[in-house]
Amino acid sequence: MTPFSQYKGWVAEGGIHNALIVKGPVVKRAQGSINDGVMHVADVMPTLLEIAGAKYPDSYQGHKLPSLAGKSWLPTLAGQTASPRTAQDYIAWEIFGNRALRQGDWKIRWQFKPFGKGEWELFNIAKDPAERIDLTSQEPAKLGEMLKLWDHYVAVNNVIIPSRSPFETLDDVLPMRTPVEAGYPPLFYKKQFVPPADMVTTPDK
Repeated sequence: MTPFSQYKGWVAEGGIHNALIVKGPVVKRAQGSINDGVMHVADVMPTLLEIAGAKYPDSYQGHKLPSLAGKSWLPTLAGQTASPRTAQDYIAWEIFGNRALRQGDWKIRWQFKPFGKGEWELFNIAKDPAERIDLTSQEPAKLGEMLKLWDHYVAVNNVIIPSRSPFETLDDVLPMRTPVEAGYPPLFYKKQFVPPADMVTTPDK
């Protein structure tokens, strides 16, 4: 994690930023060279498929498969590009309710307190890899653009965000529990269900 912020289990750079050594006949870069391109574990599958000359199927046993989320590393490993991603491509993460999205040099991050603010933060990773300077107030338009990308990621991947965390006792006021109903619990305070009249029939005598 050093020198980055935080550690495994969190979506700060200390929890998601790691190194990888790649070697093999498809690597055409100079021996010992270091590449700082934005890559993701989801890229491994499309990379291996391209190396093998295989195609990712659209369906399996009659079931439609989700599209591949990653990008092939072959152009990068061949030294043709610095990154498999363009400045417009983005990748996102969610774990334990904490979430983040990276696009180019920009990253937004939402983490439960005390490791986060409990609200979205914006960082320029190229200039601030340790995520020390929150730019939400200086770059509100950029934050808005990236939040739209996050909403798209959530919709496409059916992401479910929890509303509670183990750290919520640090706040004076706890989040509301669901369901919130008068007299709940216990259940015997709940009113009995009465079906509508058009659903009720008179039993035969």
